[in-house]
Amino acid sequence: MLELNNQYTLIKRKVQTEVLKQFFDDTLTQDADKIPFTIIPKDRIPTRCCIYKERAMIRYRIMALLGINIEEYDDEMKPLTEYVKEVLAKDTPPLPILTTISTACSSCPPDRYLISDACRGCFARPCLANCPKDCISFLNGQAHIQEDRCIRCGKCKEVCPFHAVVHIPVPCEEACPVNAIKKNEAGYVEIDYKNCISCGRCAMSCPFGAIVERSGLLPVVKMLKAGDDVTAMIAPSIEGQFPGTLGQIKQALLVSGFTRVIEVSQGAEVTSDHEAEELTRKKENHEGYMTTSCCPAYMEIVDKHLPFLATKRSTARTPMGYTAEISKKNFPESKTIFIGPCLAKKVEGARSADVDGVITYSELASLFMAKGVDVRELEAADLGDTSTFEDCRGFAVTTGVASCVVSRLKEDLEIQTMPINGVDKKMFRMMKVWEKRPPEVDLIEVMCCEGGCINGPGTIVKPSVALKLRGGNNAATPVKSMRDPLKMMEKK
Repeated sequence: MLELNNQYTLIKRKVQTEVLKQFFDDTLTQDADKIPFTIIPKDRIPTRCCIYKERAMIRYRIMALLGINIEEYDDEMKPLTEYVKEVLAKDTPPLPILTTISTACSSCPPDRYLISDACRGCFARPCLANCPKDCISFLNGQAHIQEDRCIRCGKCKEVCPFHAVVHIPVPCEEACPVNAIKKNEAGYVEIDYKNCISCGRCAMSCPFGAIVERSGLLPVVKMLKAGDDVTAMIAPSIEGQFPGTLGQIKQALLVSGFTRVIEVSQGAEVTSDHEAEELTRKKENHEGYMTTSCCPAYMEIVDKHLPFLATKRSTARTPMGYTAEISKKNFPESKTIFIGPCLAKKVEGARSADVDGVITYSELASLFMAKGVDVRELEAADLGDTSTFEDCRGFAVTTGVASCVVSRLKEDLEIQTMPINGVDKKMFRMMKVWEKRPPEVDLIEVMCCEGGCINGPGTIVKPSVALKLRGGNNAATPVKSMRDPLKMMEKK
């Protein structure tokens, strides 16, 4: 995955902030087409071939921010102002969540292995000895790979004592755990939406910004500007994303126009209670393992790729679902907006009658910047719930869900738990094996993002920074009898 601190992230934030400033200043419907020129002035030294392409990229990023499906509705002759008017006239959440900008795609060549100048032509030649296809040859004392025979197994890279073998991947294809990324006939990236789980790994990994999120931010700020009753539902992982306390973040949301703030940790308690009851029942009835149901990308994996797991996942709603349900019960006229680190939550939110919108921390940061809100400068809001859901704030990190569920077991049961700390290609293949070789555990916690939600595609700081800022909430309580999934499979 790309380091969060990079030029693409800075430009993306700049675009979001400028669009929001114009929106709140009532100039967006007249001046949207000026934004590419504001961000890319004529005296700028371009990173791409020319400033005209860079301005075109800004235009596409504005379209994505407006929620436009660029593949289907890219009309180069249509002004951005017309797109803005159309988007402001409707409140339909954008699905699918991801879209591609073919002009930004670099048409990366297929992934391959190359021998670098670090090769010493050693006598042992383990690359030659371990290659299953005999595609290693030596010329003038240095190794070479015959690409027409190479199967990209990586054995040569694993055994080279000088680390002379370099793997050159296609970042987006390598990142996708379910092979939903492909190239079209022109060599540009395409997303197979039938297989896509909306995890956002491809968007995070592409160094050209060719895969982007279709934002649902504008309908949300439209509610705020209109003075609607809007409830901000903040995910547990929000703590550590901004340089301020949880109370200050809540105050920043109130200052930005939200009517009230509810912690999704409240819904996490309900989820944990349901999963604890379900786990107890399955354990007593010897029904085998149960998986958690909190990660929406994992739910997409089950629905689209691993249907045999449908009976294994918990029937509990996600913390977002229960929190929205609680909010609608207490404030029936209020709009519920989930704020979190996840793109797949936008899919879940679009399918839920209780959720009126979903935005990420990255989008929230742009809202703060557009409104001139500095979290650090605000007095902390005391909403009376800051310490209420302490244990369930651990949902933000790996093992946090399992810890919370196990802590709520009403009976003295010996529970074997197993964390899935990020779903990549290797882990996805392992999960397929469960159909014939089920893991010998009771509870499997599935987090599609490595490290948990604090490493989601909508976060704004590195997980290490977030953990540091979270202070006492930087880790979940360790669960007894935690099993390593990869080691378990190796033993079998």
